[in-house]
Amino acid sequence: MPDWFYRTLTQPVLFRLPAVQARGLALGFLGRLARLPGGSAVIDLLGHMRADPRLRQSFLGCDVPTGVGLGPGLDARCEALPALARFGFGFLDVGPVSVAGSSGPPIERRPGEEAIWSPEQEDALPLAVAAPRLKEAARSGLPLIVRLAPASSAGEGAEVVRTLAPFVHFFALAATADAATWRSVLDAAREASVPRPVLLLLPAGGDPATAEAAVDAALAAGASGLLIDGAVRADGTAGGRLIGSPAREPALRQVRHWRARLGPDLPLIASGGVHEPADALALRAAGADLVEIDSGLVYSGPGLPKRINDALLYEVTRAAVPEAPVRAPERTWFWTALLGTGMLLGSLIALGIAMTRVVLPYDEVFVGLHRHEIEAINPRLLHFMAHDRVSLAGTMIAIGVMYLGLSLYGIRHGVHWARQALFASAFTGFASFFLFLGFGYLDTFHAFVTAVLFQLLLLGVHGRLGTWVPDTAPPLRGDRAWRRSLWGQLLLVLHGTGLLAAGGTISVVGITSVFVPQDLEFMATTAGALAAANPHLVPLIAHDRATFGGMILAAGLTFLCSALWGFRQGSSWLWWSFGLAGSSAYAAALAVHLSVGYTNVLHLLPVFLGWGVLLLGLALCRTFLCSRPAP
Repeated sequence: MPDWFYRTLTQPVLFRLPAVQARGLALGFLGRLARLPGGSAVIDLLGHMRADPRLRQSFLGCDVPTGVGLGPGLDARCEALPALARFGFGFLDVGPVSVAGSSGPPIERRPGEEAIWSPEQEDALPLAVAAPRLKEAARSGLPLIVRLAPASSAGEGAEVVRTLAPFVHFFALAATADAATWRSVLDAAREASVPRPVLLLLPAGGDPATAEAAVDAALAAGASGLLIDGAVRADGTAGGRLIGSPAREPALRQVRHWRARLGPDLPLIASGGVHEPADALALRAAGADLVEIDSGLVYSGPGLPKRINDALLYEVTRAAVPEAPVRAPERTWFWTALLGTGMLLGSLIALGIAMTRVVLPYDEVFVGLHRHEIEAINPRLLHFMAHDRVSLAGTMIAIGVMYLGLSLYGIRHGVHWARQALFASAFTGFASFFLFLGFGYLDTFHAFVTAVLFQLLLLGVHGRLGTWVPDTAPPLRGDRAWRRSLWGQLLLVLHGTGLLAAGGTISVVGITSVFVPQDLEFMATTAGALAAANPHLVPLIAHDRATFGGMILAAGLTFLCSALWGFRQGSSWLWWSFGLAGSSAYAAALAVHLSVGYTNVLHLLPVFLGWGVLLLGLALCRTFLCSRPAP
């Protein structure tokens, strides 16, 4: 459920449902998806949200992939932790957990305040329910923090700690817990097979001055750090707590106070109203080592952790020592740029041939007929083959343009997603070479060119990818241009998906029936009549069709992966690559259909629809992709 899907389609629907029902629907879907075979891979494919390795940090001796974690205000039942763990978080904070569990009034969504209301006494997850779900979540490799519910007896908190300590890294206990509970919890945490730190949990809305005595006592007893809870008391007679924007300023005040009072070495985690990257950076600047998100996923979208990680990476790399330069031929981009150039030159040659003589000498040798003899079999046969081959050449031009853009502006600068997008497309395209062999026609020139270009791809795989260093600060707040671009991104994702569907369909047709009814109607013949005229004609046409389908599959993967992973403000090169590549392919296809008279409306509808979706998507995201973030 990435931002381009959540903010455009899912959020408006979910916000029409009661908060409990909406949360259950969204988290239930994510949880089931992550547990399906290949479900986690689908989440990674859609979001590409994992944190950059340069964001790793140590917290109380534990390796944390990034300083952005998931707070407990979203998935209170721990239903979707395996999915949420793949959203770019560095740790997961859950709870509260108690032995027996408890429940209160249902939560409410308050959009006017960008907050979630919950009862004063939070629901507590029963230990028997929490244990297997947290054990499952621990397999994600992310550190886990468990908040302990106010215990009815001193031994309950200790029992939770003893049960969960084998796979939970930290525990948190409220400052209001009595001394006996603190002693029992700390003892249980120390006696675990791997001793676990216990954090002191403080409310964001409390008065820091009145909590100083409790904080001093807890730290003296053995608490390892502070965790600022991201909730404040709600106004009004109903009481309760608010998680979200109302907690933002109180949480900042708490962080500033405790960092100033206790010094720079005290481990401190903070949450409270983190709805934009700027909010997370403000908490970090105030003194928080780690920050948490919960309500931000509801109001800003599931891409928020990734946006915050981008902002953190920009800060990290500004102060980093640049990597020693590597000679250009050793880098992946050099070979992939040559691959794109080869595709582009080959497509232009193929386009020239398809627009003139259509068939090559080895085609004539295969069928045993000269060009004029092929035309004599059916006056529209060469026109039909030209329509296939020009469309194929246009698709190859699109691939070449995209490969060059990805290589020169993405891979060359160490952008990992650009390399993955190109490799996924290229290997699919080369694999499609085998589609047409079942008809018995091995195009030797095609095979030679494929073999040469494949060597460049292998060199690209073997080459070195540089280290990406962002040269401009990412946007710290979502503005109107960003929100509009999400609609554009949605359309571009649909465009790439449509290309994959079209490529798959054409490939299947090419290796089975070869023709669709509109093709035979255009030529006023049947497949049987063509086969009877010359048994090699249908295999020759099938070769074109299967190749065309494979190239559309390769193009679809390039467009789709780039739309899924590459949207960053200021990436004007991506916008131009989409526009030039897509329009080249569609213009070539439309022009050849009109020139040969193949104007069946149903047959041309995918061309008009695909081109229209592409242009509308580009129009919606132009301002975002082609403008630099405000300083």
